[in-house]
Amino acid sequence: MLEKLISLICEELGCDESSVSGETLLGELVSDDIEIDELVQALENEFDVEFSEEISGEVSVSQLAEMIEE
Repeated sequence: MLEKLISLICEELGCDESSVSGETLLGELVSDDIEIDELVQALENEFDVEFSEEISGEVSVSQLAEMIEE
């Protein structure tokens, strides 16, 4: 799950997969809340989930993977 999530995040944000790990915070990858919202929408569509809580820049990639798996 984590590798697929990292791949999708990098595809959406145009970043290098080698620069993203489970510990990476979303805030390190995006410049503003609008980009986070757009990323969350893409993830919800891709994984057919709806996040029950607000996703912020303080959420790590591995935390996001756990939310998707719930």
